[in-house]
Parts: sequence; structure tokens; C-alpha cells
Amino acid sequence: MKISEVTVRRFNAGVAVPDLSVGRETLVVEIRTDEGHSGLGFIYSNVAAHGTAGDMLARYIRVNLRNLLLGQNPLHTESIWRLMYQSTWRQVRGRFGLMCLSGVDLALWDLKGKIAGVPVCDLLGGRREHIPTYCTAGFHQEPDKLGQSAAKLVKHGHRALKLRASFPATSLKDAVARVRAVREAVGPGVKIMVDVNGTWTADIAIQQLKAWEPYDVYWLEEPVPVDDIPGYVKVRSRAGHTRIAGGENHAGVAEFRQLIDAGAVDIAQPSHLATGGLTDWLKVNAYAAARSVPVSPWQFPEVNTHTAAAFPNVMWIEYVAPRSELQGHELFKTPAFEEVITEEGVCLKTPLLPGFGFALDEEVAGRILIRE
Repeated sequence: MKISEVTVRRFNAGVAVPDLSVGRETLVVEIRTDEGHSGLGFIYSNVAAHGTAGDMLARYIRVNLRNLLLGQNPLHTESIWRLMYQSTWRQVRGRFGLMCLSGVDLALWDLKGKIAGVPVCDLLGGRREHIPTYCTAGFHQEPDKLGQSAAKLVKHGHRALKLRASFPATSLKDAVARVRAVREAVGPGVKIMVDVNGTWTADIAIQQLKAWEPYDVYWLEEPVPVDDIPGYVKVRSRAGHTRIAGGENHAGVAEFRQLIDAGAVDIAQPSHLATGGLTDWLKVNAYAAARSVPVSPWQFPEVNTHTAAAFPNVMWIEYVAPRSELQGHELFKTPAFEEVITEEGVCLKTPLLPGFGFALDEEVAGRILIRE
């Protein structure tokens, strides 16, 4: 069996997040074989006010990576990953190159699962029945409305909530008001996480953690810019009972080794979209497990339910609330995630369809396809 074709389609995902982007593209990679099998992978590219990188990502996959992939055995994901990385690192390094590899690698794992007739978690060696989640709703609201939204989610069964407080979309005063409003609305038994997307300095983060002490913040996510490892370490040393989480914007095992070895984070958050797909994510996860650092992978339960099902060191996954402003067009046609309400909060049942279990909704795809 050999890879016979690699295609990439770009879609306007239509998600604008006030403190991050004016929109988002979804790039869907499809790999087909000479025996009629196919697999889907995807990556996301935020659209900034100054432009998009989706066209560059798509071209690199369509030309450079496709030329390497044609004729390869699609089951040999490790060999193919090394081939792609070793053949291209002199052209592109870091997040851009690993994002391109991610889309291809996910499509290959989806293909392997479909050929075997099993979900990807089975290929990884485990099937935990219930996957713990924390809920991200974006929460771009005034404090009072934010508290009301949080209370509704807790009433539904969630026991861990994440809100945003990125600067400058959120002032430091507002960041305190938001956390206070949520804590007052949900009571003491619910975990509260705050994500600031690397927009603070270490000193500001320490100052804010002090101001949040009465509200029992469970973790602070990406307190400083992604490359400020000393800043991470400084914040963690002064964080008290609040855990420091980070990693969604780190790419590759080398960056995570630096982050973990420096003692910069309590919880690592590798993203399969940024760190080279599932093949490289597995190496990051193994390194974190060996250093006793729990993992909470970033977003996209379409993939993360499988990794969480297979590995006990994955403490929980991020679950974007339905009808959240972070939800875009429903490009993927998949069975709805089946929720199970437990004392620990909302869990998701492990998916059972072959591969990752998602497919394109062709009607939606036709409407939001970016014509090139």
C-alpha cells in the first residue's frame, strides 16, 4: 500500500476572538492510498488584522511535503515523520514547519485507524471509558454576565471552568473583577482557571496572583510570553497554591524539554496542532510523564479524547462550551460528544468510530471553502 495523493483545502472557520484574532482558517489535509483508503487531518491558522498565513501553510504541504509523501507506506508514521522533518528543517523550523507536519501526521493516524477498523486510542494502547474535562467558554463578557454564564455551566455539571483575561483586551482591574464574579457565582467547590495568552510580564503575573488569593485560582495559563522561560520560573516560584500551566504555543520536544527541565510549569499543555501532530505529541507526553508532569492537552477533543483515553497522565482535556464564541462553523460532521455527569464534573465518553471519527460536512464545506 502506498500514498497516492495529498490534498489541502482551506476553509473560513469564521471565529473572531477579541484578544487574539479577527478570524480563523481551518486547513483540512486528506491523504489517499492506491488501495482506496483515505484519512483526514486538520490544522488551524488564526487570521490577524495584518493578514493570514493559511496560504503559505497550504502551499508547503501541497508541494514540499506532498513530494516526500507520494509512494510512502502510510502505516509507517514514525518513518514518515522523520523523513518530513529531516528533509525540511533547513527550509522551515519551529512552529510553522511543525504545524505543516501536524496536518499530515493527523491524517496518517486517522488513516491507520480506519484501515484497522478501530479508534486511534486503541492504536495507542488504551481506552479509558470516561474522559475528564474542564470547560472553556471564552467568557468575553462583563463580570456580572460572566458570573451568570459560569453559574449555568456549573448547574449543567461542570466542576472546572476557564476564563480569559488577556491584556490589553482585559485590564488588570477587570481581570480581578472577572475572577471575583465567577467565584461568587459558582461557590467554593469549582476549580477556576485563567488564561492570559502570554500577555503579562512576570511581575504583573505575581501581582495578579496576589490579588486573586481570596478566590482560589486553580491555575494561571501562559502568564508570560512563550519564550520567557525565566519569567515562567519566576512566576511559578511565587504562585503559592496556584498552578502554572503552559505549552500550547511551544513546538517540538526540545522546547518542552526546556520548559519542563527548568521547572517552569506544573501542568504541560502540548497541542497536536503546534508540535508536529500525534507522532511528536506522543514524545512530548512521554517526556512529561517521565518527569512526573501531568498533561492537559490544548483544545480539540476530536483528537484529545483519544490521547486522554490512552494515557493516565492526561489529567483532563479542554472542552469548549457549546454555543461559545470560540465555536466556529460546524465543518466536521461527527457524532455529538456524549457527556457523562460525575461528581468530578462533565466527562466525555471515549469515541468508538474508526480513526479519529470525524468527517467533513460537505454542505458546510462548500459554503465556507476559500476559493484559490
